[in-house]
Amino acid sequence: MIRKYLSFLTLALLFLMFNHKETEASNQKVNLTLPNGATYYGEVKNNKPHGKGTMNWGPSKVYSGDWYNGQRSGTGKYISDRLPKDMKIVYEGEWRNDRPHGTGIRRESNPELAFQRISKGLFKDHDLISGHAITQSIDSIWFEYLNGSTLLQFSVSDREQADKLIHSKLARGRIQVLNYYKREKSTPDYKGFEYARGMEDYGSSLSEGVYRTGDYEVMELHTGVSQRFEDEEHYRIENYKNGRLVSARDMRENGRFAGIVQGKINNNKHVLQPYLGEFSKLLKAIGNDPEPISCSNSSTSVCEAFPIKFE
Repeated sequence: MIRKYLSFLTLALLFLMFNHKETEASNQKVNLTLPNGATYYGEVKNNKPHGKGTMNWGPSKVYSGDWYNGQRSGTGKYISDRLPKDMKIVYEGEWRNDRPHGTGIRRESNPELAFQRISKGLFKDHDLISGHAITQSIDSIWFEYLNGSTLLQFSVSDREQADKLIHSKLARGRIQVLNYYKREKSTPDYKGFEYARGMEDYGSSLSEGVYRTGDYEVMELHTGVSQRFEDEEHYRIENYKNGRLVSARDMRENGRFAGIVQGKINNNKHVLQPYLGEFSKLLKAIGNDPEPISCSNSSTSVCEAFPIKFE
């Protein structure tokens, strides 16, 4: 009986020693070179990145953070400054299955094109699914908030207008575009509006009613009224029902349509109020306007370069 007990105790001790060695091995930092040429320094398990470590894909791409069974999972930071179109991208936050997944912040920039974007919130794969974003380009600054049931978008012409608008709590500053959509429960429908006040009168438009997501996840008027500047003398009114145009007519402009759109913006800009605090933080982070360079005159245009995918 004693012999059997001692044998069992010996096996148990050997098992614990084996497990301890395996754990120690996974916590050791080693250098690895992968078949694709990437280099890794950090903790490993079964000859794969596992634990804390840093991966370099050449001199311009790097990830440092948590790994699980050879994939980026946990919390980490990814930097690439040699993406197509000369973009630099930085993502810092949570990862799962080698993709951004969870809470994080993503920065994209191209100083030569006066382009910057910061997105902060909840990510799934490569997309922001809930949170705030600011995009600064040559001729505008776009603000966006989304959370699955609400989508808010507005733009101003430059940093001066953005500062006026936010610091005065909407009392000053001129909004160029204001779009707001609120989803109806258990339906694909969003109630809302779209107002655009162009630099010139002929760039103005408005619509109000029920929207649904169309191609490329762009909101499309499903049922409601759309009005837009048609020519120097007329603006056009169109009525939609269930996604179909049911009537249209032209109205004499008489210099009043742009004023109608501006009045709509002024009467509805209160929808921005709950989001100003976070927008103010991102506006500070995005920095001052870089020297503008025309997108159309550059061989590295990023106008249609999105979405950018990670390594």
